[in-house]
This record gives sequence, C-alpha cells and structure tokens, in this order.
Amino acid sequence: MTPGQPPRAETLADVAAANLDDWRARGLWRSPSVFATAQRAEASLRDGAHRTDAVLFSSSNYLGFAEDPRLAEAAIAAIRTFGAGSGGSRLTTGTNELHLAVEAACARLTGYDDAVLFATGYQANVSTLQALAAACASAGGLTIVSDARNHASIIDGCRLAKASGAEVRVTPHRDVGAVARALSQRTTAHALVVTDGLFSMDGVCAPLPALLEVCREHGAWSMLDDAHAIGTIGATGRGLPEYFGVRPDIQLMTASKALGAEGAAVATNAPVAQLLRQQARSFVFSTSPAPATCAAITAAVEVLESDPRPVQRLHANIARWYANRGEGAIDPAGAGPIIPVHVGEEDAAMRASAQLLERGFIVPAIRWPTVARGQAILRVTLMATHTPAQIDALCAELAALGIEGYMSA
Repeated sequence: MTPGQPPRAETLADVAAANLDDWRARGLWRSPSVFATAQRAEASLRDGAHRTDAVLFSSSNYLGFAEDPRLAEAAIAAIRTFGAGSGGSRLTTGTNELHLAVEAACARLTGYDDAVLFATGYQANVSTLQALAAACASAGGLTIVSDARNHASIIDGCRLAKASGAEVRVTPHRDVGAVARALSQRTTAHALVVTDGLFSMDGVCAPLPALLEVCREHGAWSMLDDAHAIGTIGATGRGLPEYFGVRPDIQLMTASKALGAEGAAVATNAPVAQLLRQQARSFVFSTSPAPATCAAITAAVEVLESDPRPVQRLHANIARWYANRGEGAIDPAGAGPIIPVHVGEEDAAMRASAQLLERGFIVPAIRWPTVARGQAILRVTLMATHTPAQIDALCAELAALGIEGYMSA
C-alpha cells in the first residue's frame, strides 16, 4: 500500500466469504433438513429431486398438535375473518380480540393473573430481562443469576440487561449452592434467578423447588423458561410448576413446541405484565403475531385443557423409551421427551446420524458450539404420535451402532 493512500476496501461479500470459508474449515457448517411433509412421526425429507421417507425423532412437535385438525381449522377461520396479517405492533393497530383471547388462555393454563404474548420465545426472554433491568436501574439495581446452560435467548437477554445496568452472574449448571452464594454476594437491591425448565440439550429439569427456596431466603425473584416443559412435564402438561407444586414469579411458555404453533407468552402477575406491555421492546416495536397464529395457540391450549390423551400418549412413549434402556420404572411426567444419546467425538456423532437416516430414522447430531467439544450427542425427541414399534426400532438401531445402554424391547 502506498503511503498516504487509503487501504483497498474489501467488499462485504469478500468479508462474508472469508468468514464462511473459515467456518466451514472448523467443521461448523450446518445444512438444515428440508421437510416435504408436516412434522409428523412418519416424515419426508427433500434434497432436490430426491425424497427420503423416515421416522422423525428430532421435532419439538411433542404432542402432534402441529398437524392437529382442530388447530388448522381455527387458524383457517381466523384468516377468513381477520386476514393474513395483524397490521402493526400491539400498541398501534396490531391488537385484535384474538390476541386478548390467547393471553387469557395462557394465563388460565398456567394459573397466573395475566400473560403477555410475544412473537417468539426468543423475543420474550430477551425483552423481559431487559425490561426488568431497566425498571430496576433507578430503584437500587438488579442482579440476574443465570444457569450456565440456559438457552441463547436468556444469554442474550442477560447481555441486554447488563447494558441497562444490571449485574449478571452465571452459575454452574443446576448448582443451587452456587446460586445461593451469588445472591448472598450481590450489591444490588434486587435480584432475579432465571433458568430453563427442561434443558433443551441434556434433557434434565431445573431443581425448581430448591431454587425457589433459595430465592425466598435471599429476597430474590424467579423466572422460569418452561419452553420445552409446557405440554410435556406434569400430569396434565402444565410444566414444572405443576410437576413440583411450586410457582415462580414468571413462567414463560412457548407455543412453538408442544402446542404446535409459534410464539410465546410470559405469564406473571398483573403489574409485571403491564410493565412488559409498556416497556418490553420487542412487544412495543414488533408487528404482532398473525391472526392465524393467535387462533391456533388458543385452540392448542383448549385441546390441552380438555383432552388428556395426547399428554398421556407422550408419557407412555417416554416410559417405553426408558424401559428399552433397562432403567425400570420412571415417572414419565417428570422425565421429559428430550433424550441425549451421548456419542463423544463430533465425527462419530455425524456418522451415526447419517447411518440412522440410511436406516430410516431422522435423528440429528448436536456438536460444538451447541455442546462442549468432544461431547457430541444424538438428540432424540419423542412425540405422542410415535408408535411403540417405532420407539423399539430406534433403540434397536442405536444398539446395532454400538451405542452403550440401548437394546430392543
């Protein structure tokens, strides 16, 4: 470069291409599966003109609601009445009676005073944490204590909360003692403990009763992201609060998993709900969920409340899976449908996933950075729509691959 001359500017495409080359070289490239069918137990993948039929063991459609005709009919009726789009953000032109119906249904399901609808669970977590931090900034400050394996939306919410003045302390996974120490050492007037309910990668539940006891001892608030537990944990699928018989200050539920639609609701007391409606940025500044989405969520909640069979079928399938592993009797209402099958090396997990697809099973390999290096897993998710024979067959294939702990029933 000649002195005094500006450096040659790389194009944006050049920078992106170089980054992607490095990303691929580090083994981080992911290619999404393309589905040609609904997220049902027997599904099809499409790769160009080639179509592969297989049993789907990777969906969060835990209860089979995504293809339930009761939800589809409600969504179609909503489109005919209200159109395809919502028309704006909730505080301008984007609220209609279907939004109010969703929030009332979610509050009723979880047993809280109120619930606030967001377009996604990601938005709900990010905006709730940021709004609480901002509200506490002039009232003595807020310390947020977050589990090390919390979802990325909580992590990003903590980062935004920190920018709004909050202190953030990350504690080891499910370590109640570490949470207590973090709360005892805080320098702010207020504190919030936030945790996933059913952790999405290792499939274990948060120790909610112990966490709430620590919160009581230290005058802290509690927030539970129950995304994967709604519809799956508890005798009637109302999540960890139902299963443990306790109630956090805030319970986040998503509609994009067991409820078969999309979006999320933050269930809490009335003042906090109104705070979110006024100050949660993704609520205030995002276009509201479409009418069809709202109607589908309300229908899903009503089905969950009135028809126990989908939850019962899911729990039976969870029990059968653990029976195949020779673990004897378990409580399927507290076990959850996420099964991490530990493989270890990333290449081995990728090979196992490909071999399973060849044998008719869709089971993704999860690797770094989602999980730690050298701790890759096959992530199995069970649905109410799986048959006992399909579950037995996958366990037999895992055993045939030499994965320890699996056998045919």
